[in-house]
Amino acid sequence: DVVYVGTIADHHAEWARESILAGKPTVVEKPMTLGYEDTRELYELARERNVFLMEGLWTRCFPAMKKLRQLVSRSEVGPIIYAQGDFGWAFPADKPDDRIWLPESGGVTLDIGMYIAQLGRVAFPGAALKDVSAAGTLMNGVDHTVMATVTYDRRHDEEARRSAGDGMLQMTLTGAANTEERCVLQGTRGRIVLDGPSHVPQRIRVIRDNGREGASDEVVYDYPLPEDPYGEWNNPGSIGFVHQIDEVGTAL
Repeated sequence: DVVYVGTIADHHAEWARESILAGKPTVVEKPMTLGYEDTRELYELARERNVFLMEGLWTRCFPAMKKLRQLVSRSEVGPIIYAQGDFGWAFPADKPDDRIWLPESGGVTLDIGMYIAQLGRVAFPGAALKDVSAAGTLMNGVDHTVMATVTYDRRHDEEARRSAGDGMLQMTLTGAANTEERCVLQGTRGRIVLDGPSHVPQRIRVIRDNGREGASDEVVYDYPLPEDPYGEWNNPGSIGFVHQIDEVGTAL
């Protein structure tokens, strides 16, 4: 059996700890906890108890994301210079008791920021976090629209650094509108586009640059969602959770 901790994020650390202490393989809905220290404590406890622990960021388990990592590792468009992505969904402004307005765990960053933040690890594997700068607006006491730039130190890969410099990730999050959710990884010889909605990724386009005057070559990779016998979900594309279930089963 596997325990899936799907409470509001305020209680993730508490219930994940109980599950680990009970010796149960544990998957925790993103975000793992509300802060670094609690997350580190869970990982150390899981390691000490030899218990499986995973953050439930389901997008990472989709076939399209695995293909994206493969394309980057093969340097299909050269070293990645920067990655850009957006994610927005219209918060229920008429529902003041909705979890999204909770003072500790509400707001766009803790709710959906990880979907774009993960692109940094995909685009610049092995790089160290160097700098983060961000600005945003608040509504009802929580972050409502955020724009952030993250810089990654690529000293571990001097060849990529010489041609592309340190890596950069630019992310835009908002609770004011439903956005396109398109992500772009720009390399020195072209770009990789993850068409929206990128949190349930189903199409990747690889566009190779033939010079400023020439037409670009495009290769498309499609990964349709699994057959869905259920039909209706609270959130579109939720049948994609089967990819995370398979990932956990394989890991165990």
